[in-house]
Amino acid sequence: MTKGPINLPVHSSNGSLTERGKAKISWTLAILGVLAVVGTMAALQPTFLAQHTSNIQSVIFQNDTPIKKGLCEQAKPILPDGYNTSKILEEKDIIIKRLQEAVRIPTQMYDEMGSVDEDPRWKIFAEFHDFLERTFPKVYERAKVTKTDWALVYEIEGTDSSLKPLMLTAHQDVVPVLPETAKQWHHDPFGGEYDGTYIHGRGSADTKSSLIAVMSALEHLFDTADFKPGRPIVLAFGSDEERGGQVGAPAVAKYLLEKYGKDSMSLLIDEGNGLVETWGQQFAAPAVAEKGHVDIGLTVSTSGGHSSVPPEHTAIGLISLLIAQLEANPHEPTISPKSPVYEFMTCASAFAESMPNKLRKLVIKAEKGDKNAWKDLPLEIINTPLQGNLPGPGQGSPLRSLLSTTQATDIIHGGLKVNALPESVKAIINHRINVLSNNEELQERLEKILLPIAKQYNLTLNGFNGKSIFKGSETSKIDLDLAYGYYTNPAPHSPTTLDDPAWNILAGTSRGVWASRKQVSQDGKIVELEKGKDLVVAPYMSTGNTDTRRYLEFTRNIYRYKYDPSSGSAGAHTINEYFKADDLIELTRFYQAIILNMDQSKEVA
Repeated sequence: MTKGPINLPVHSSNGSLTERGKAKISWTLAILGVLAVVGTMAALQPTFLAQHTSNIQSVIFQNDTPIKKGLCEQAKPILPDGYNTSKILEEKDIIIKRLQEAVRIPTQMYDEMGSVDEDPRWKIFAEFHDFLERTFPKVYERAKVTKTDWALVYEIEGTDSSLKPLMLTAHQDVVPVLPETAKQWHHDPFGGEYDGTYIHGRGSADTKSSLIAVMSALEHLFDTADFKPGRPIVLAFGSDEERGGQVGAPAVAKYLLEKYGKDSMSLLIDEGNGLVETWGQQFAAPAVAEKGHVDIGLTVSTSGGHSSVPPEHTAIGLISLLIAQLEANPHEPTISPKSPVYEFMTCASAFAESMPNKLRKLVIKAEKGDKNAWKDLPLEIINTPLQGNLPGPGQGSPLRSLLSTTQATDIIHGGLKVNALPESVKAIINHRINVLSNNEELQERLEKILLPIAKQYNLTLNGFNGKSIFKGSETSKIDLDLAYGYYTNPAPHSPTTLDDPAWNILAGTSRGVWASRKQVSQDGKIVELEKGKDLVVAPYMSTGNTDTRRYLEFTRNIYRYKYDPSSGSAGAHTINEYFKADDLIELTRFYQAIILNMDQSKEVA
């Protein structure tokens, strides 16, 4: 840990790129040391903490105060020079209609898909491509458009060949709508209805809104400002992200790697976390890491026979016991200084005045090396409500999911006839691998947990890669495999300190867009916001996966981030999906700002 003074928050109403530098808003972990003292005093005088945390910005830190360089240091709010991004508000109705039409094209993606040249279900993407070309003529005039396995790549040349391209991504496909759930939808899932506040329908939130915002941002720039970028721009829209990006994103990666090579992009922004208000503070929470992913096939095979003379357990009964064994042994939540969730909590400890004191004190103690605090911290995080990150219908704890490997038995096949014992039953269990773990550890753990059931019922257990775990019955066995033949380990942690220019611009742009929104600014310029009303950018992560798992070779600066409030959308992967219209326009404004700020930056390679 480095030593040095902490600079107190500084806000500026003039945040142009020409004045960028580093904002000396350094509410870093040195504050945690002060709060530890405050916590001790609070035990003696209950009103002490309330009286002094509100005045924490007046504390002067000594040169020997230990701090963690860059952690939660805030970038200066910035907007592009020479262009008012609030002009896009004039096109609100047009952008809403674009998303409505996009939702009406049912680009549904299923787990089991045939070849892109043979399976007719892929052909709906041709309609979507025609819609994009018809809707965004200026983009199509300026960009080289490449179609590969129904994915789309747009390349917009820059005038400065020394600058690495900005890469913005989204996906065209959506999860299917189960016919059985049609009556549960309040609006036609593919109707694209707009009720004056929300756009309803499958894909409105996940994530045709991102795609439409990116394209609308560029279309508006090309149409109103004759935008000629110095920095090249690459857009990549996958075709099957909702089944793990098995075709579209890999095809995009292959094309771009052959043309641009490794480490060729300056910044990559994909879908992901957005804005969340919690404990009295508004945060932007880009996902700076991504969990791994693997779907495990669990197959039980038996001899079968007539159902009038059944054994103690049929193959379905045996696989139920195995699934119950897995669910009785969930993965333990873990945390470390490298966990984005821990990084977010340290930020919250410094900025969120209403953060529960018990959690704040544990974070402080953990940072100071208290082993018991590290042990207790995961459960305290899980048990402390994080406003704006609440579970959806039927879901478990989002925070527990972020701190552990998750397992969800989503598919089961077995049985053919009601009077015949099934010879083979298969379940597919989806896992999102903890950022502190990997696929190899997961496989070893699964074999170990299932072994007692295999021994109890004398079932031969065959592990991964043909590995023999237990030799039991020759006619009754368990087989483990990769259900779809692939896995991805957790992604590397992206840079999050202000000495990284790309992070600096991402964070500064987010704060600039927040401080210039119409609710606080009459002319679209950055205004000074009081403490607690500004936007704090903090590292975080999301529970799901994105197409970026296929793009890891392009840049270290990958951020899974969608500039919109978590309260403005719902229903992704379930019924009644919607996206707030005003948030769609702000998302478009953010993309304009990041495109222009990156274009004007000479600090980013």
